[in-house]
Amino acid sequence: MPANASLEDIDYEELPASTTLGMHLIAGAAAGIMEHSVMYPIDIVKTRMQVVGSSVAYNGVVQALRSISTTEGMRTLYRGVMSVVLGAGPAHAVYFATYEHTKKILAGGQANALAAGAAGGVATVVSDALMNPFDVVKQRMQLANSVHRSIWS
Repeated sequence: MPANASLEDIDYEELPASTTLGMHLIAGAAAGIMEHSVMYPIDIVKTRMQVVGSSVAYNGVVQALRSISTTEGMRTLYRGVMSVVLGAGPAHAVYFATYEHTKKILAGGQANALAAGAAGGVATVVSDALMNPFDVVKQRMQLANSVHRSIWS
């Protein structure tokens, strides 16, 4: 950071205008894989708590994490993570690239909140269409007593 720049002068919300499409793809893929991998154990708890009629009841997130790890093993907290890694990389790469490209088309290089919002909506639809099949596999593997033990079953 230059000595004369203040914190208000630096915009951390986007990459520089000279950033290539490839860099947006790489940044999106890395961010998506990291986010989903770190939050995966919480996602397992969320999925299991959403199941209606489950034979297992949890009293909260911490109790669920403790119960799953002690009764099923720590590895269970990451069962199905490969599906997310395989899907999140491409989906988030497409999200970042679609968002930046759509925003550039709609805003013409000017700061425009409406264009940013519309670009976010377009990017979400595109990336969710790509990610949805991977989410289905992930959720089937996350369920207690699931017969699905790999992304191929």
